[in-house]
Amino acid sequence: MWSLEMINEMNAEAGEAAREQEVEPLLLTADEYEGLSTVSAVGGFPNLGDYADEIDDEHERVETLFCDSSGFGSPNEPALTQEQLDGKVKELLGEHDELLFGIVEVGQFQLHLGVWQP
Repeated sequence: MWSLEMINEMNAEAGEAAREQEVEPLLLTADEYEGLSTVSAVGGFPNLGDYADEIDDEHERVETLFCDSSGFGSPNEPALTQEQLDGKVKELLGEHDELLFGIVEVGQFQLHLGVWQP
């Protein structure tokens, strides 16, 4: 099991790398998302780490989704499975013309996915 210190350090390193590489959240529309596989949904979003705090300064965060990243989650757990995430992303994109997506925190088996209005 990863310690909280390790998780915080990993997310700080991801944030530093995102800043250096000028990584931006992924901009998607509903039509664009239809072409993505639910299996690769989590892996297709950029890891922003703690750089997400700066994205919050520029854009309004619509939601933060708690997602299973192991592929072994079940629908009755708090973290969204790949299929549940796919449904939630489609729902959010149905409510908004376009949205920005980025991983804001990664743990051993789950992650938090930030969703912003551009």
